[in-house]
Amino acid sequence: MTEPLSRDNHYVPQWYQRGFLVPGTTELYVLDLHPETISIGGGRTKLLDSPRRRSPSGAFVERDLYTTRFGAFISDEIERKLFGAIDAQGSTAVRAYVNGDAIAMHDAFENLFEYLDAQKLRTPKGLDWIKARYSGLDQLQLMREMQGLRMMHCSLWAEGIREIVSAADSEVKFIVSDHPVTVYNPSYPPDSAHCAYPNDPPITLAGTQTVFVLEPNTCLIFTHLEYGSSPVDVKTTAERTHARFRGHSLVRTDAFIRKRKLTRDEVTSVNFLLKSRAARYIASSNKAW
Repeated sequence: MTEPLSRDNHYVPQWYQRGFLVPGTTELYVLDLHPETISIGGGRTKLLDSPRRRSPSGAFVERDLYTTRFGAFISDEIERKLFGAIDAQGSTAVRAYVNGDAIAMHDAFENLFEYLDAQKLRTPKGLDWIKARYSGLDQLQLMREMQGLRMMHCSLWAEGIREIVSAADSEVKFIVSDHPVTVYNPSYPPDSAHCAYPNDPPITLAGTQTVFVLEPNTCLIFTHLEYGSSPVDVKTTAERTHARFRGHSLVRTDAFIRKRKLTRDEVTSVNFLLKSRAARYIASSNKAW
């Protein structure tokens, strides 16, 4: 029998969203940062700006985001075969790094970076970033470029300082963003012209850090070695030493710092970064967060 087409494409996987659910619940509060205005009669309108409850199947999803067409033929191979495999490996990798299992982390090391790079490009913001650099792409060409660019940041991340921080001591926990692999550079705050949608500070810059929340209590942060070692002395807008894409490296799979427990204000700062760099949606199990 022919499998049904997978045309409702989750650019933030359902398994990842489920990691943010409170045990016993099935929905998250999803906030639309650019809400629609609806008519409520009598010439009055209402802004739909309140968080709405959504299950993982109905959140961070877009129709035909990855679907390709060849005449009358419709293909969902990118959703099923490409992201199906990446998500299966990514789910195992994220779980290993949340749990801190050294053997499982070693085994999942490359899969983690492959998942992160794919996650950065596969969102609506990531695809718009590609289109902004390759003008006139049709859907098939866009999907080809996305696949061609995969793995471009892996060496930059793996060679730097890799830290896993905890929100266990904070009553506020990390939230979910529609662009989960988030980039920050202190010289280019989120409201600067350099961060105008769909741009982010280049990951090749010495002061650029990459932030990825693994689950509500756990966040992964990549920092370039020279900036992490001496942040006062480094020009944050300069290229880091030997910055390149897809370079070969020899790195330790166990070199992760796992000591910091963030305060409530620090967790809130991370959440603000995630919110300010999102394209449209953020979500959490707690509406206040």
